[in-house]
Amino acid sequence: MATHNCTASVVHSPKGNLILTAGHCGNGDKYAFVPQYRTGKTPAQQPHGIWAVDRVFRDPRHTDYGPGSDLDFAFATVKPDKEGRQVERVTGANTLTRTPGYQVAVTVVGYPSARHAPRDQAIKCRVKTTRLSGYKQLRMACGGFYGGTSGSPWLMDYDERTGTGKVVGNLGGVGGGGATDSVSYAPYYDGEVFKLYDDAVNDVGVVERTPLPASLGTGETWQHARHLASGDHTGDGKADLLVVWDDGKVTLHPGDGKGGFTGERVLKKASATWKHATTVTGGDFTGDARSDLIVRWSDGEVTLYGDVSATGLGTETKLAAAGSVWKHAGQITAGRFSGNKRNDDVVVRWSDGEVSLYTDVGAGGLKKETRLRKANATWKRATLLAGGDFTGNGSWDLLVRWSDGRRSLYQDVGAGGLGKETRTSASASLWKHAKAVTAGAHTANGRPDDLLVRWSDGEVSLYADTTTKLGREVNLVPPKAS
Repeated sequence: MATHNCTASVVHSPKGNLILTAGHCGNGDKYAFVPQYRTGKTPAQQPHGIWAVDRVFRDPRHTDYGPGSDLDFAFATVKPDKEGRQVERVTGANTLTRTPGYQVAVTVVGYPSARHAPRDQAIKCRVKTTRLSGYKQLRMACGGFYGGTSGSPWLMDYDERTGTGKVVGNLGGVGGGGATDSVSYAPYYDGEVFKLYDDAVNDVGVVERTPLPASLGTGETWQHARHLASGDHTGDGKADLLVVWDDGKVTLHPGDGKGGFTGERVLKKASATWKHATTVTGGDFTGDARSDLIVRWSDGEVTLYGDVSATGLGTETKLAAAGSVWKHAGQITAGRFSGNKRNDDVVVRWSDGEVSLYTDVGAGGLKKETRLRKANATWKRATLLAGGDFTGNGSWDLLVRWSDGRRSLYQDVGAGGLGKETRTSASASLWKHAKAVTAGAHTANGRPDDLLVRWSDGEVSLYADTTTKLGREVNLVPPKAS
């Protein structure tokens, strides 16, 4: 027998000729299906024969990593045998079933390759699944699922007599379905798998699918994201995400307007200079509706980068010299805090707890200052700031994360003061782990009320349509694996 490198199973279909496997498995015109394969047996001795694969159906959006890995399933039609019988008539079939939840009791059957399992026979595991954090995938802990088991059916209500059940997943997903033989993944079956099933049943070609958001990467990577800034840098009216990394690299992640991102552009390669960026904020300081960036450096210099785009950081203008009082600016965030229609005002929290508002900031400098709070011990503990229109009236608000993890929202911040405060202690222990925040118009309502948070474990969360309460949470980057 030829080497076997994936597992497949028969699923019920009107013609009785359909098998299910993983999307990352090989091309159909080079493979055959051998039900209940027996090592060392000739083709004639295989219990249910050998079935030629006719046509393979995969979701074109499938990728090995990121959201596309949630689509790691595939169907294939097989040709009748010499007697004209379809495979389902000979073997029976599993029933394709929507995954009922992330915690489900399943039986998983797969065929490890002989290289990993010298006995070269099927392995079976009965286990209760959990969710793979950050993905729409099931996770199981069971040893022995080496290479060759990709595509193994995850069967609910398994019948030992018939060897069939309700298939609610298949071994696959991020990285091909698991990092080790003892932890495996399976895509969660929702409407997407049934769309592909219908394509296979009706023998149709590749069908256009709604594009998936690009993956931002892993928690291991995002632990190194030091500063975040939101703004429309591509000119399409959708907020993008600018990131300064701890190695001095600067990247831009264009937004799709649906809470996701379409890729990454490197604006500045890793450099010693940008390691000294202490705090950053995005805003429209040049007045052309294209977002700009203000950076406060460790030596007190403040720099404006006008018209930051996917092609670069734009024009550089010095707003404050090295050694200036701005060495004491602990946090800055931009917003629409004055009467004009641009988010060109900057709130500053100084190291002594003073809070200032600079209005109409531009290439001319930081000139119009209003003190919002005198120096005080309370505001020394304001460790993260984000400006946004969370209350929806066009006057921007200020979200503050304090050092103890509590959060406050100051409504309608302006030259007249910080406005009404709404404070919450809910999830304070969790929010102590927030390392960077920014807010922007990342979702469909077009309002800058979507809060992005980078956590200490590298996880990145989007709180869509945030008001005085946190909005709907969307996980953009899973946490670093423990």
